[in-house]
Amino acid sequence: MTRTLEVLKRPAADADAAAPSGFRSVGIALGLLGLTAAVVALVANATAASDLNPSTLAWTFGLAVAGFAAAKLGIAVTLMGILRRLWLRVDSVKAALPRLKAAAEPDPDVRYGDIETPFGRATASPRALEPLPIHRMAQRLWAPMVAMGPMLVAGGFAFAIVQSRTANAADYNTFGAWAQGLQFLGEGLLLAGISFLLGTILASLRGGGGEVQESLGLTVKTLKMPVTAKLFVGLMAIGLIAAMLQFVLYVPAAYVDDPSAWFAFLGPLRDFALGALLSGIVLALYTIGTVLGFQFDRIKQIIVSGR
Repeated sequence: MTRTLEVLKRPAADADAAAPSGFRSVGIALGLLGLTAAVVALVANATAASDLNPSTLAWTFGLAVAGFAAAKLGIAVTLMGILRRLWLRVDSVKAALPRLKAAAEPDPDVRYGDIETPFGRATASPRALEPLPIHRMAQRLWAPMVAMGPMLVAGGFAFAIVQSRTANAADYNTFGAWAQGLQFLGEGLLLAGISFLLGTILASLRGGGGEVQESLGLTVKTLKMPVTAKLFVGLMAIGLIAAMLQFVLYVPAAYVDDPSAWFAFLGPLRDFALGALLSGIVLALYTIGTVLGFQFDRIKQIIVSGR
């Protein structure tokens, strides 16, 4: 497992960039699996709509949520492939840029510290900067989150199956509470894993960009964390806390005589958790676009001016 994660972080320098990506194929397969599960749940619910059979509603709800989890896992696997391709891009740029950049003498007036760029504030330094603490956290936590999320969703689906076979109303509510609490905690962890993967991609862009500039003996210009990245971290933290809170509150809700009031509150809470995490992912993708724009502009600057 450790070796696999290291390969994801940085493939070998002689890796074939044209080789087909297994991550992409697995990601597509998981996405199709999730879509299939959602279609099955839709058809089953449409078939049972005439009598609103609680048994059918229980297992189809669990199946639909499991389908969402499979699609999210497909996204995570695809991002793993992107992470690997990113480092192949860094090695390619390091190999090609020296032949493209203009010849220039070292800048005698170079100054290090904060600078302004069209993409926001940046830092000029003689060497590549170390990863930020949030980057180190993302690199360590994405794998456990992506692993635990599907396991919790599967556990919740098992409770949903048991719920569908339960005739007693109290037991039906108990198993239903455990099913929903576990499944949406798993969904939250999966989205957090995707968020940490995006954070790892941002860390790799930052580190790779600095590495390319340092290898040329140039001043290393590194974009500071944009506001969108800070908001991304905040929304991810809020969403993950809310996902954990809804699970904690589903536990007592499983054992009260009438859980309808609890369910009325916990449904919106779990939706808020997923919404906050998804909003953070949107901001992370926006930030990746900003960083790529900054790096493309820096490459153009190196080619034209040699500095």
